[in-house]
Amino acid sequence: MNFRKSLQLIAATAITLLVVACSVGSSSGPNPPVNPISVTFLNAPATSVNTSASTGLTAIVTNDSNNAGVTWRVSCGGSPCGSISPTSTASGVSATYTAPSTVPSPATVTVTAISVTDNTKSVSASVTITAAGPPPPIAVSFSTLPPSSMLINTTASIAAAVSNDTKNAGVTWTVACGSAQCGALNPTSTASGVSTTYTAPSVVPTPAAVTITATSVSDTTKSASATVTVATVPPPVLADGTYVFHFSGQDNNGPYYVTGAFAVKSGFITGGEQDFTDPILGSSDQLIASNSTITATGNKITVVLATANSQIGVGGYETLHGVIVSNSRVLVSEFDSFAAATGSIDLQTSTAAPSGGYAFAINGWDATGAANQLVIGGVLNFSGSTLSTANSVFDLNDANGTILQGQSFASGSVTAPDSFGRVTISLVPNVLSAVPNINLTGYLVDGSKMQLLESQADTLNADLGGVALAQGNHTFSQATVANTTYVHGSSGGDTNGVVALGGSFVFTPGGAVSGLLSFNDVDNVTRNSFSGATYTVDPTGRVTISNIVPSEMDNISMSFQLYLDGNGNALVLGIDGIQQTSGLAYQQNGLADYEGNYAIAVQGFLNGDNGEQAFGAAGPTTISSDVFNGSTDYTAQQDYVPAPFATFANTPLTGLEDMSTGSLNLTGLYAFAFTQPSSFLYYPIDNNRVLAVELDGNGLGLLMLENTIPND
Repeated sequence: MNFRKSLQLIAATAITLLVVACSVGSSSGPNPPVNPISVTFLNAPATSVNTSASTGLTAIVTNDSNNAGVTWRVSCGGSPCGSISPTSTASGVSATYTAPSTVPSPATVTVTAISVTDNTKSVSASVTITAAGPPPPIAVSFSTLPPSSMLINTTASIAAAVSNDTKNAGVTWTVACGSAQCGALNPTSTASGVSTTYTAPSVVPTPAAVTITATSVSDTTKSASATVTVATVPPPVLADGTYVFHFSGQDNNGPYYVTGAFAVKSGFITGGEQDFTDPILGSSDQLIASNSTITATGNKITVVLATANSQIGVGGYETLHGVIVSNSRVLVSEFDSFAAATGSIDLQTSTAAPSGGYAFAINGWDATGAANQLVIGGVLNFSGSTLSTANSVFDLNDANGTILQGQSFASGSVTAPDSFGRVTISLVPNVLSAVPNINLTGYLVDGSKMQLLESQADTLNADLGGVALAQGNHTFSQATVANTTYVHGSSGGDTNGVVALGGSFVFTPGGAVSGLLSFNDVDNVTRNSFSGATYTVDPTGRVTISNIVPSEMDNISMSFQLYLDGNGNALVLGIDGIQQTSGLAYQQNGLADYEGNYAIAVQGFLNGDNGEQAFGAAGPTTISSDVFNGSTDYTAQQDYVPAPFATFANTPLTGLEDMSTGSLNLTGLYAFAFTQPSSFLYYPIDNNRVLAVELDGNGLGLLMLENTIPND
C-alpha cells in the first residue's frame, strides 16, 4: 500500500479511535524449537451450576501447529451428566456446558477439553450440580426510557421489557400526575419490548412531573415507573459549566486532532478556545461564542463550534453530532465535509495544576513527510511547574525503525492552567535518545484526565494527539496487576497500512501473561489467543509485556507497554517492529450481557476500491434480548485525493449480540453498502461499557458502547 493513514482512539471514559499505518507478515530466521502441546482453560466452567443452567468455558491449545483445537467431554458417576455445545471448538473459542435437569449421584461432574492433535494432552475441571431454586420472580424494566423532560404536545416512544414471565403477557401502561391533564399513552397495552407512544399534555400540569408506569399483566404487583417533566420551553441541553471537548480522526492531510474547552450559560456557548493539528496545519484559536450553538432532539445533540480560522472545519465551523451519555458526558462524531473523527464532550470539574504522576500516550505521524507512524508513551511526574526527571520515563516506536524503551528526560516543565484549563507541557528528552524537544498542549478535564495534542512549534515537528491519566498517590509493583485482566483497544500502523487490534491481557502473580488478541490490517484479519508471554512492572506504573505470540499468525512476536493510573485504567503502546499502535486499556470488572440504552461510537477505515477510506459515526442504540436497534450520524471519506467527506444522517443501525462467540454483527456501518453487515469481536469492560474490534473484509475499526442509563 502506498498511502498511510492514521486515526486515534482517545477514550479513557471517552472515545477517539487511534487508527494509522504499519506491517505484519512472516519474518525469516531459524526454525523455532518444537514445544509440546499443552491445554489450559482461559475461561473455566463455574465451580457450581444449578440444574438445567449453563456456564461458558474456553480452552487454549498452545504449540499446536495444526491449530486443530479441542474436543469437549463431560463425565460423572451417575446419569445424566449434562452436555457441552459445540463438542469441538478452535483454540480460544467458547463452548457452553448445560447442567442436567436432575442432580446426578454423586453431584460432581468433570468437564474436559482434549487436544485434537494430541489426545494425551487435556485439561479438566470439576463442577458441582445443585438443585435449582424456585423460578425467579417477574421483573419489569424500561428497555426504552422516556426523556427526562418534554415540551407540551410532543411525543416520545417508550418500551418496557418483562423478564421471567412464562405467560409472555406483556404490560399495561398508565400515566399519573397532580392535574387532570397528564398526557396519553397509545396503545395502553403492549407485549414485552414493544413500544408505546406517550403524548405530553397541551398544558403544563401542576406540579410539572408526570409519572409513566408499565405494570406486568401476569403479576400486577410488579411494575416500573419513570418521571417526565413537562415544560413550555426546552431546558438547556447542557447544564451551566465548562466542557472539555476532543475529537480526532482523518482529514485530507492525514491524522487530525482537535481539543479545547467551551463555557455554557443558560444553554448558550459564552466563550472557549481550542487547539488543532494535522500533518500540514496547526493553530490555537478562540471560539466565536456568538456563532457557536448547541441544540438537541431527544438524547441526540448537535454542537457547532465557530472559529475565525477558515482552514479549520468548513469555513471555520466544526459541526459535531453526538449522544448524551449522562449530564456530564456526550459521545460525538464530526458531521461535516472536512473530516471523519470521533471524540467526547466532558464536564470540566477541576482545573487544578497537574501534580504527581501522569501516564500518557500520543499517536500520529513523524516529521519525515513519509507518513511514518509514530507512537510515544510513558509517565510524566510533575512537582510544581517542573518535571521530576527521576520519576519520569518514556518509550517511542517509529515506523522508520526507531524503537526506544525506558528513556529519561533531561528536563521539563508545565505552565499554570488558564481559565479554560489549558496547559503547555515542555519536555526535553535525554541527549542520548536523539529525540527532539516535545511540546504538548493539554486541557484538564478533572483531577484524573488531560486531553493532549503535540504542538507543531516544537522541534519534534510531528503530528500527534492523545491523552494523559493522573496516577494520584498510587504505588506500583507486580502485585498491582497480578490476578487482573485488562481489556485493550489500539490503532496505528504496520507496513500493510492501517491496523486495529484489541483483546485482553490476563496477568498471573508469577509474571506470566496470557489472553486474546484480535488483529486487523485488512491483509491479516485474525482472532488469536496467546500464552507464555511475560511482564514486569516499574515503580512508575510502567508495565513491559514481552513475547506475545499470536496463535493464528506466523513467525510473529509482539510487545507492549502498559501505563497504569492505579484506578483500573491504563494506556497501551505497541513497542515492537511489527506494529506501532496506541490506545486505551481498562481493568475488566466482570462479563456482561449488554441490554438497555447505549451510546455507540465507531471509527476506522473502510476497505474500498481505492484503498482504505476513513469513517466515523456516533448515535443512540437500544439492545433488547441481544438485538440492536438504533441509528448513527455517519461521515466517510470519499477518496484519497482531497475531496469533501460525505455525511449520512440517521443511518439505521441494526444487528445482534452473540455472547457465545463474543461477537457483534451490525448492519449500517459500511458506507459502500449500508445493508451489508459488519462483524466485531467484543471485549467486556464492565456492566456499562464494551470495546470491540472489527474482524471482517469490510475494513477495520474500533467501537465503544457506553450505557446511557448505567447499571448498578
